Amino acid sequence: MELELITPMPAPPARESFLKRLASWLLDRAKHTFQYDTAIWRYALVGVWIVCSTLLIIAALGMPTGIGVLFDCVLIVLLGVIVIGAAGVIGAYLLTLCYVPVPRLTLAVFGIAGVIMYKICDETDIGNPLSIIMSASFALIGLLGGLFIGMIASRRIAVLVKVTLVIALTLTGLTFDKWPMNVQSAALPVTVVPSEDAGSAGVELLQADNPAEPGLYRVRSFTYGSGNDTHRDEFGSGVDLTSQSVDASTYIKRWNWLRHFFWGFDQQELPLNGRVWMPEEKGNYPLVLIVHGNHLMEQFSDGGYEYLGEMLASRGFVAVSVDENFLNYSFWGNIPNNDMKVRAWILLKHLQQIAVFSEQKDNPFYQAVNLQQVALIGHSRGGQAVAMAADRNKWFKDDKTLASMNNINIQAVVGVAPTDTNVDKMKAELKDKYYLSLQGASDGDVDTFNGERQYIRTSFSPDSERFKATLYIGEANHSRFNTDWGTMDDSLPGGLLLRRSGMIPADDQREIAKVYIGAFLEAALYGKKEYEPLFSDYRTGLEWLPQASYINRYEDGSFLPLARIDEDYDKAKMSGGVKAKAENLQWSEDGAEDRDGNKKGSRGVVLQWKEEDGSFTLELPDTVGEQVGEADENQQLIFSMTNLEQDLKDDDEGLDIPLPDIDVELKSEDGATVRLPLDEFKPVTPLPYTIFTRFPWLEKTIKNGKYKVPTEAVFQTYNLPFERFEEANPEFDPEELTQVTFYFTSTQGKVMMDDIGISDEL
Repeated sequence: MELELITPMPAPPARESFLKRLASWLLDRAKHTFQYDTAIWRYALVGVWIVCSTLLIIAALGMPTGIGVLFDCVLIVLLGVIVIGAAGVIGAYLLTLCYVPVPRLTLAVFGIAGVIMYKICDETDIGNPLSIIMSASFALIGLLGGLFIGMIASRRIAVLVKVTLVIALTLTGLTFDKWPMNVQSAALPVTVVPSEDAGSAGVELLQADNPAEPGLYRVRSFTYGSGNDTHRDEFGSGVDLTSQSVDASTYIKRWNWLRHFFWGFDQQELPLNGRVWMPEEKGNYPLVLIVHGNHLMEQFSDGGYEYLGEMLASRGFVAVSVDENFLNYSFWGNIPNNDMKVRAWILLKHLQQIAVFSEQKDNPFYQAVNLQQVALIGHSRGGQAVAMAADRNKWFKDDKTLASMNNINIQAVVGVAPTDTNVDKMKAELKDKYYLSLQGASDGDVDTFNGERQYIRTSFSPDSERFKATLYIGEANHSRFNTDWGTMDDSLPGGLLLRRSGMIPADDQREIAKVYIGAFLEAALYGKKEYEPLFSDYRTGLEWLPQASYINRYEDGSFLPLARIDEDYDKAKMSGGVKAKAENLQWSEDGAEDRDGNKKGSRGVVLQWKEEDGSFTLELPDTVGEQVGEADENQQLIFSMTNLEQDLKDDDEGLDIPLPDIDVELKSEDGATVRLPLDEFKPVTPLPYTIFTRFPWLEKTIKNGKYKVPTEAVFQTYNLPFERFEEANPEFDPEELTQVTFYFTSTQGKVMMDDIGISDEL
């Protein structure tokens, strides 16, 4: 029997290890990573990348390295490409592992770009919810924009569909500002811009030359500095005069290493750098220092006041723009501690340095500066620093390095949109100094009128010839006072959200500064009293001023107070024995508040009425008439008032409230009375209402509600010459004045009054 050989079955192949099978699966899935990212989705991906890169460039402009704009933009876009590309591929691969059937790379890039854009939006301080919404919207715009381009480019899409898409997109863009969320509130009144015809209101225009026009002096300019500036030749190798560095280590304890790396020095070697404009002709001229505020330190600020420096030099002043950029904020290096104190200290050091220069032969300053006639001008934080420097003993009494300041006399101070924070729990109080502050109602940086606080803290000895004044400009902002700061009041990206429509042009804003600062210094340092009426009533200078809305406040050393309101809390008792009473209105005393609800530092009498002929009366002692009779100058009734119609709007659900009608009645001891409408002297001033942001829905959320209140109480000074009352009733005798009554004849209204008194007529 023959046996059949059976072929044995082959052994099964050996099973690959888990790691090999995992690696094979991962590799196989990698081949499918971009499976769904078709050509049209790649367009969408590019759209998202373009939008994200645009926002990155905007962010880079707001956090400069100081190397250069091109470098910053290229660097951040390159980093964005690396991050978005790497994270996008990783994200797409993870989606592939999950078998998610979507355009994976596009979705991943959309997600990572959204996160980056959220971080950028969050820098605008609009809050987390809005940052999420805005970043998602930007990412979606990029996605849809890319898809739109992809569809237009595709040959598979019908022409009719393409045309429809183009029309729809165009209509969306053209009507965007009409969408309900972007419509301005109708409850806000339109600011009334004054007429240029001052003569029709009985106001005499000043008979003086325009203080903003170039003067008769030829101007020379030069710089002084350390000679070691690595960023600007004018203070480095190209400097004209070499100054001494100063040691601020007594005040500054924190100096970031990146700040040291950028500047090449620390707090022990701060430079004294200045740009100088002065008359070429020999003479002994008043000295004016101008100092900037807290802009980005990499974007230098000191050149932004050339328009002031040249104008002042041509009119017989030595003007110096002081460099304090090394004390400013940097995204990379924060800000030194005690910067406010050092800003003031550096100004004093500049005065000392110029005093040394003025004693050196062959020096342009030699015998050319009058150190007894010094004025300080400061913008923003610089506006607070100049007041601190003028009140230096509060902070620097024990600083022996400042001993020579006793030979230098600061006569006048100008604060342009100044800050007003506590430094060592103190604030500057000026005594017998000329003071002026300018502020824009559309200031998106220093949004409250802090200069009015310093005005309140400025006082005079009896019969002093000094004065103090403020000017509030409805359509002015913060940055346009400096030509280097651009037009936005916030660094990028937040600055893009601030509204610029409705503001006066930058040149006009600077023209206002030139008019008021020029006139102020002419009056303060050259004694040209013909300019003083400008500070009490802007209408006297309308030939020089651009069209805008203005509010003046003024007081001088001749002021005899009748009602200061601040002295006690008995509302019926005023200054010097004056008694008060009111009829048919609500009468109280309260502190004046700024836009943020903080007290300004003085109290006023608040009068609210809801029917005609409410009145507020001051009964005067005999001594008032006697003081009027003893005066050498013509006298006037003077008071400050602000309209509080916004409070009524809140009470009456946004109803339009007309400006109050007010009559003023004076009564003499023999019973002779004369009553005149306030409008015959100056109309009641409407307060400027400001929409700060491009979109109304941002007002109450951005920057923790910084812009939620559209206006603040700002006082306007009213001057009522007694001679006008005598003309109306010759029997009235100001020397026997016994009573002043304010009649409120409109149907309703609310005002705050302060600083009611008598002063010399300007």
